[in-house]
Amino acid sequence: MDMERLSKVQIVLLTLLISFVTSIATGIVTVSLMDQAPPSIAQTVNRVIEQTVQTVAPAGQTSATVVTQEKTVVVKESDLISQAVNKVTPSVVRIFTAEKDAPQFLGLGVVLDASGTVATDIGALGGSSNAVVALSDGSRVQASVVTRDAAAGFAYLATATSTADGKRVLWTPIATAGAHSTLGETVVVLSGNTVARIQDGIITSIIPASGGTPQVINTSIPESAIMFGSPLIDTNGELVGVSTEASQASSASGFIPAIALLGASAEQ
Repeated sequence: MDMERLSKVQIVLLTLLISFVTSIATGIVTVSLMDQAPPSIAQTVNRVIEQTVQTVAPAGQTSATVVTQEKTVVVKESDLISQAVNKVTPSVVRIFTAEKDAPQFLGLGVVLDASGTVATDIGALGGSSNAVVALSDGSRVQASVVTRDAAAGFAYLATATSTADGKRVLWTPIATAGAHSTLGETVVVLSGNTVARIQDGIITSIIPASGGTPQVINTSIPESAIMFGSPLIDTNGELVGVSTEASQASSASGFIPAIALLGASAEQ
């Protein structure tokens, strides 16, 4: 083919053909690279862009002539994590000793129902049967241990209905994730005895229950970021698991699934 003899129209068509073939090749290479990428990278990329569909009906038109507009919204994973933490914060409490003069911080707990039942790590309480629960707004109420689940490492506290100065307490139960966690799923752990701290990671393995030991969700979160009773949440602000003595015995970065916590609570 003599390129010099091509007309302007033929040159344009040839350019379009080359661009089309190049775009197809680029797409194939991108998909291949994504398939080979680690789960953490692939998940972050997949969650960056979310498409929403907005339906608009112009004035005077019927539903048969509805105009559908598509709008691309950029959703950063950091924003999802921030929203999830804000959502779950009212349902996370801090537990202290019952001493009036110098109460000591014991660990974190989560609110299970509207009556104020709190679940925490059995190791945080030790042999204590009484404690003080501090809410996210700073108010504190008396609490007492009602039962202990040694197998899963949970302790359940019943709380007073009002604070020391007589104010009524309004509890916000935590929302729980589904029964099955996903490998590579982004999760966030909450900690901090006075100042709230978070650390994100992914689910790296799910250790099945065996020989009387409970199922454990293992994560990439460093052990230093996990406290007694630290809750593990997903990017929807739902509880995935809780750190307990039982999970720590299986894995330093492990958590007992929330479904086990709720099941044990229902039996009490």
